Amino acid sequence: MKNHRYCLEFFAFYDHTAIQRRVEEMAAQGWLLEKPGNFLWIYRRTEPRRLHAAVTYFPTASPFDPSPSQGELTMEEFCAQDGWRLLARWGQMQIFVSQEEDPVPIDTDPMTQVETVHRSMKRAMLPGHLVLAAVILWQLWFQLLQFRQGPVGFLASTSSLLGVPMWLLLLLATLYEIFFYFWWHRKAVRGAADGFFLPVRTNRLASALLLGGAIFLLLFSAIGSRSRLGILLGGCALYGVTILLTGRVREMMKRRGAPKMATMVVTIGLAAIFASLSVWGMVAATIRGNLWREHPPAETYEFSGHTFSVYHDPLPLTVADLTAPGDVRYSTQAEREETFLLAQTRYSQDALLGEACGAPELTYTIIEVKAPFLYPLCLASVTKEDPLFETQYRPAEAGPWGAAAAYQMYRHGEPTSWYLLLWEDRLAEVRLEDLPLTPQRMAVIGEKLRTA
Repeated sequence: MKNHRYCLEFFAFYDHTAIQRRVEEMAAQGWLLEKPGNFLWIYRRTEPRRLHAAVTYFPTASPFDPSPSQGELTMEEFCAQDGWRLLARWGQMQIFVSQEEDPVPIDTDPMTQVETVHRSMKRAMLPGHLVLAAVILWQLWFQLLQFRQGPVGFLASTSSLLGVPMWLLLLLATLYEIFFYFWWHRKAVRGAADGFFLPVRTNRLASALLLGGAIFLLLFSAIGSRSRLGILLGGCALYGVTILLTGRVREMMKRRGAPKMATMVVTIGLAAIFASLSVWGMVAATIRGNLWREHPPAETYEFSGHTFSVYHDPLPLTVADLTAPGDVRYSTQAEREETFLLAQTRYSQDALLGEACGAPELTYTIIEVKAPFLYPLCLASVTKEDPLFETQYRPAEAGPWGAAAAYQMYRHGEPTSWYLLLWEDRLAEVRLEDLPLTPQRMAVIGEKLRTA
């Protein structure tokens, strides 16, 4: 029989009304609160009993304090005289229980009670929520910048496309907590002036739905993608390890009586170090080991002291369709991203380094536009001039390609072997290396890319 029960609880820090009710309900079922937390609450098995719970706040308390302050201990003694027993502490919060049938209330002055809750909130929840809201707004701004820089890649990426509503839901969940608290505080101050304390009645379902919706979008964006799923799981694992280790270190320092400031500096410093090492480790593993790739390479080879990957992905258009490739080994790779709006597939056929200098090569990208209203946006994005490299697309003859329209890229005013072909529902960029164009090759390229 398990003696402990772990429950996910979504309580606003100031929602003492719901917390008291939950503690009483669990005690009646035979589970007594042992350790509260931001989300995970631990209960231990006990005899079912009818208890009254009371939540109080001590604004100057801190989770980094080595021990309860003299003020907290004095308050605990006074509460014990009235039959209240301290059950657990959570930052500035203290949770008491009483077996008395009609216990004496701990807080009797509504104005003092409202002020105590407000002072605790200013130290506990509000700064963290405001910082979180600022981080989310920065993420939304970053998403907007990504869209402006590359709308095609953004709209073809499930993670990017779902990232906007995900961050919006997280922002709404954060702002909901902040606005609801200030709404309650304004009414509570007026109620305290009239001699009564206004109970807190947050909508836990609304908060859970907003947070759950954001988590669902995050998980849904990773389904079917090895790279996104790997990054998501790796990030969650590293975050969990960081929280666990820093929490253990903080509790160890508190047990040894370390000063509050030392515990705070060490805990925050370790969290920053773990986070930095985790990010560095993931980046290094990705660069060195092709970590998170959608599919592993078929083989590898060495050239000039470096290891390169070789892929054998099927391509709709190959060098062999245009000319006899000869005795040349190639790496053929296809990378596809797709949403209900767009699909973008990048294809490449590259000769292995050091084996065939001057061998013909192909690189092309096909953009399938599923929502017709996005076609002008895609065309404008692809044909946008690049002032840094002085590149621009100029109209070319479309007939030999069998396309509705065609463009050729110019760099520094000189034509290149990079072309853009347009059809009603797709765009295709194609670059040829060491493959001179002929009408026959243009017709083959156009037909293959149009039906790919």
